[in-house]
Amino acid sequence: MKKFLLVIVSCAFIFAFSVTASAKLIYVTNPGNNTVSIIDSSKNEIVNTLRVGMWPAGITIDPLTKRAYVVNSHEGDSSVSVIELASNSTLKKIKVGIGPMHIALDPAAGTGYVGDAEHVVDGKNINKTLSVIDLKTNTVKGKIEVGFGPFDLKIVDNKLFVSNSTDKTVSVVDTKTHKIIETIKVSDTPLGIAVGPDKKKIYVAIHGKGEVSVIDVEANKEIGTIKVGKVAWYIAIDSAKNKAYVTRREENIVSVIDTDSGKVIQSIDVGKEPIGVAVDSENNRAYVANHGDISVSIIDTTNYKIVGTVKLTLTPDSPYSGSPWGIAVH
Repeated sequence: MKKFLLVIVSCAFIFAFSVTASAKLIYVTNPGNNTVSIIDSSKNEIVNTLRVGMWPAGITIDPLTKRAYVVNSHEGDSSVSVIELASNSTLKKIKVGIGPMHIALDPAAGTGYVGDAEHVVDGKNINKTLSVIDLKTNTVKGKIEVGFGPFDLKIVDNKLFVSNSTDKTVSVVDTKTHKIIETIKVSDTPLGIAVGPDKKKIYVAIHGKGEVSVIDVEANKEIGTIKVGKVAWYIAIDSAKNKAYVTRREENIVSVIDTDSGKVIQSIDVGKEPIGVAVDSENNRAYVANHGDISVSIIDTTNYKIVGTVKLTLTPDSPYSGSPWGIAVH
């Protein structure tokens, strides 16, 4: 947390006071012990731990309602936990399709979309639907058929972009009609999706090729690729600085892309097996969930240096120890 001295001169009076950048809470899903860790960014330490469903992966926060939506991806659970952040209490668990991974929210329409990511039968993933949630009643109100293995999803300009990990495609869905507008073929397995700073581009982590696909939002087509390394998992955008942070799990690295030039400008060594990543532009921080060594790396986005590491709390009932996956800032 940084403090700045602001001095105002008016007539014969001088006023001096300090302005403190707002501290945030960092929410980290731990699939190994079915919890969410809450980190206070002003202390860089865990201040609370919440029990959720089985194998929590994706997490999304609605800043207006101050609710978190945690996707419990274990096939035996396959639900979304709705968390009231003020009380840290679970309001409801919404049953969705088998093996979900992520959720996208359209607060204006009162709708959420969950990718029913994985249900393997005879060696093949047969899932190819999204569960559509009514955010007012916290119930599933329908299904949308997309490609096989819908993994991550983001909304921009009344369009929902879905990475179909098994199909190696990105579906574009009209959020008003729930119809497929376009299916975009990419080079290999698409995973994490992020919306560019100007909302004119979508960035998709292409796992098998170790690159990022750049998709034009208006034209609904791939307009280029950016090579980042051997693999790519998730992407977070720093809209204030026009940068994209890409986790490279197998290499223990986060790549930083300048979205203006479309080039990698930095590679940052983080913890073991980085997966989820989130950016706090207001406080010049990026947070990386390290799945392998049960920690969160804190990056200063002004100089791309590691400025802290938070070890997550283990639980005695879990030999798997936590293994963080998703991460969100509020």
